[in-house]
Amino acid sequence: MRFEGIGASPGTALGRAVVFVHRLPAPENSAGVFLGVEEELARFRGAVKTVHARLLDLAKEGGEKFGADKAGIFEGYAEILTDDEIEERAGAFISGGLTAAGAGQKIMEELAGEWENMEGPYMAQRASDLRDLGRKLSLAASGGEDPELPSLSEPSILVADELSPFETAALDHRLLKALALDSGGYTGHVAILARSLGIPCAVGLGGASSQVKSGELCALDGDRGFFILNPGQNEIEIFNSREEEKASFAPLPETVCTRDGVSISVCANIGSVAEATLAKERGADGVGLLRTEFLYMNRLPGEDEQYAAYARILETLDGRPLTIRTMDIGGDKEFPALGLAREENPFLGFRAIRIGLKERGVLKTQIRAILRASALGKAEIMFPMIISPGELKEAKAMLEECGKELEKGGLAWGRPPAGIMVETPAAALMAGELAAEAEFFSLGTNDLTQYTLAVDRGNPKVASLYDPLNPAVLRLMAMSADAAAKAGIPAGICGELAGDETALPLLLGLGLVKLSLSGPKIPLIKKAIQNLDTDSCRALARETLARADAGEVRALLQRFP
Repeated sequence: MRFEGIGASPGTALGRAVVFVHRLPAPENSAGVFLGVEEELARFRGAVKTVHARLLDLAKEGGEKFGADKAGIFEGYAEILTDDEIEERAGAFISGGLTAAGAGQKIMEELAGEWENMEGPYMAQRASDLRDLGRKLSLAASGGEDPELPSLSEPSILVADELSPFETAALDHRLLKALALDSGGYTGHVAILARSLGIPCAVGLGGASSQVKSGELCALDGDRGFFILNPGQNEIEIFNSREEEKASFAPLPETVCTRDGVSISVCANIGSVAEATLAKERGADGVGLLRTEFLYMNRLPGEDEQYAAYARILETLDGRPLTIRTMDIGGDKEFPALGLAREENPFLGFRAIRIGLKERGVLKTQIRAILRASALGKAEIMFPMIISPGELKEAKAMLEECGKELEKGGLAWGRPPAGIMVETPAAALMAGELAAEAEFFSLGTNDLTQYTLAVDRGNPKVASLYDPLNPAVLRLMAMSADAAAKAGIPAGICGELAGDETALPLLLGLGLVKLSLSGPKIPLIKKAIQNLDTDSCRALARETLARADAGEVRALLQRFP
C-alpha cells in the first residue's frame, strides 16, 4: 500500500514501523470535578507555570540537539502561555463552569482553530502544536501524566497521526530512522527539526497511521514524499541499496573535483553554531548559507550579540568560508518586535531586504556585526530578495557607510564580498545588470520555483505542481548562471535542488561552481561529483533546456550515465 504526501526532510529509510496515535478527550469532558472559580483559576495558573518551565527546559536541551534557532520554537510557545489573553480566556471558561483542565485544552483548541483559518500554511501548520500544548496544560492541571511515547528498541520508522515539536524532541533520535506523519507540512516545526537532525520525513500522508500496525515493514522516501506499507521485493532491494550506499560514505574534507579537474565547492546550509559543527564533521567546504533568523526570535538582537554569534561560527569552521545572509524575516514569519502586520499575500509582501532598506537601523546593526566578524575569517554577505540593481546599490552603500562608522569608532572590520540570492524571476531576468553590481550569485531555487510557478509547496492541493526541474525554472537558472559567467563572478545554488544527486550533472552543466545543501547529503554529493565530467554535463544541460516539461527533464536526467 502506497501513501503520497509531501517530502519534508530528505533521505530514504527501510524498517519496521512503530505506530503512535493521539486520542484526546473533548474539552468539556476533561478531568475532574469543578472545585469553584477561585480554586480552578489557581490550578490553571499552576499548570501554566509547570508547562512554562518544561518548555524552557526543552529550549535548553534543544539548543544542544537542534541549535539555538530551532530551540527558539519552545521559547516561543512558552511566551504564548504568559500572554494576558490566555489568562482572560481561562477566567471566562472557568466562570462558565469548566475545570482548569478543560479550560486549558479549550483555550488552545480555540487558538488552533484561529491559526488554521489564517491565510497561508505557515500558521495553520502550527495548530497541532497548540493542541498538544492544550493537552499538556490539561494534564498538568489535573495531575495527570503525558502518555508515554512509544519506546524504540531498534532502528524504526515512527508512523503517527501527528507529532508535536515537544514530542519530537523527546524521541530517541539514535533509533529513529524516519518519520511518517498523516498531517503536517514542509514548514511545520516537526519537519524543521527532522531536517536539522538529518532524519528522513514525509508528511501529509492522510490515513497512513490507521492502516499500519507496529512491526510491519515499511519504506519512506523523504525527498519525494511517499510511504510504502509492506513493500515488494523489488522495492526492498532498491531501498536496501540506498541505505548501503548511504552507510558507505565517509566525509571528504578536501574540495572535490570533477574527472576533468573542475573544482566544485560543496557547502552547508545552517542556522546555528551546532549545525556548523555538524557541517564540518560531514566534510563541508564551508557554509554557503547562514540563516541569521535564529537571532531574531521575537526580538531585535544587538550588534555585539550578532557579532559574537558570527565569530563563534567562524571559529567553529576553522578557516572555512562563511556566507551570511542578512535577515530574511517578515511575510509569512510573524515578527512582533518590528510591529509587522499580517498580510494578505505574505510571500509577495514586506520581507527580507525590503524590510532592511526601510528599517535601516535594523539592517545596519546586522551589517556592522558582519563587517566586524569579517576581520576574523573568510566571511561573505548575501542579500536576499533583491529584484533590481537599485536595491543592491542601496544595500552596498549601507555597507560602505557602516565600514566608515566602524573605522571612526576604532573597531576592527573587514570588507566581505557582497552577493545576492537570485530567488525571483525578476532577479533572473535582470541578472546581467545585477551581475555588474554583485560579487557572487547564489540561486535560491526554493523561492525561485515557488514564484515562477505560482505554487505554494506547503499546500497539499498544489504541492504536486511544485517542481524545480520545470523548464521555466531551469531557464531562469541558466540565464542567471550565464550572466554571472559573462561578468566573471561565481554562481552557486543554496536551494534544496543542490542536494538532489539526480540533478547534480545538470547543475554543473549550467556552470554552478558552489553547491550549498543540508549537511547529511554532503558526503554523497561530493562522491558523485568525482564521477562527472563537465563537458558531458554541459551537453546534458543544453539538451535539458530544450525540453518542454519536467517529466521529460527527469527522464533525461535518469538516463544520464
